[in-house]
Amino acid sequence: MKLSALTFLLLVAGGVAAIPVEDASEAAETESGLDEVTTFDADAGGVSVDSADDIYTPDATDGTLVIEYENDSRACGNTLTQSEVATIESQFSTALSTFNAQSAATLAAAAVTRASIPVVWHVIYTTKTVAGGYISDSVIKKSISAMNTHFKGSGFGFKLKQIKRKKNTNWFKKMKGAANDSYMLAMKNALHTGGASTLNVYTVNFADGTLGYAAFPWDYYIYPKRDGVVIQYNTYPGGSKKNYNQGKTLTHEVGHWLGVYHVFQGNSCSGKGDYVDDTPEQSTATFGCPASKNSCSQSGSDSIHNYMDYSYDKCMTGFTKGQKTRATQMSNAYRF
Repeated sequence: MKLSALTFLLLVAGGVAAIPVEDASEAAETESGLDEVTTFDADAGGVSVDSADDIYTPDATDGTLVIEYENDSRACGNTLTQSEVATIESQFSTALSTFNAQSAATLAAAAVTRASIPVVWHVIYTTKTVAGGYISDSVIKKSISAMNTHFKGSGFGFKLKQIKRKKNTNWFKKMKGAANDSYMLAMKNALHTGGASTLNVYTVNFADGTLGYAAFPWDYYIYPKRDGVVIQYNTYPGGSKKNYNQGKTLTHEVGHWLGVYHVFQGNSCSGKGDYVDDTPEQSTATFGCPASKNSCSQSGSDSIHNYMDYSYDKCMTGFTKGQKTRATQMSNAYRF
């Protein structure tokens, strides 16, 4: 379903504002074209039909990765004020009503699309080593497999469509987890593939300790090239990012891509928080993996095991039914 640009301009308060790109020449500095493109046939079960997997095996000098920015806390670039959220929710109600008024065939088609969302994975790297960001096809497949497990029972499924590799040291090393980061904007403008229902994933080595950033679905029709999620390259299952190497950073960011807020949205024990009825009120993010936590005593224990909190990967175990419903409604309104 496509909504007009005018409708979406009303969302600027809660979306991505048009911000000039600083240091544009450096941010956009890139060699022409892509280094490698591997396409996966929809009927081939994820087997490359263009070329064999280019799997890198680290040698003895490359087995231990040195992370330039050491930070043991989950950091996500998606932050919104409750005023921004109120505007978003008002527009969302209208958009969802418009979608629900469509034909039964359209509603059924959206369900089919949700079950097999195409993924285009952009590997940004500086050298052809794991430490340089050059992760293998097999690692990417494991990441998507893990994400499908995390979304099991939600009606969402993800299928690898294409892997694109691009050597760009500035994008890999200097990017920060913010919507207006000049390197992020340059990268997405150059590489983004597909439409609103295509999930673009970019892997980089964030310069500020961010683990991930995602474009929310309501921003797509104003800034389509800015869509997608960007994650720390070594957070894949078995990766070198301690405490964040089960692939759940990707799942967390895709939750945002589908329109789900943090469980501590608003950082308050009152109000509508994340606009999901079955997540208790929570005023603070969770760090580490505590045995329990209760930041709002009147509403029950915090959602420390939820994919949309900030806990260690080993502590995260699922979405709630309400979050799955919200993701479905948001994707119906804005993506499918």
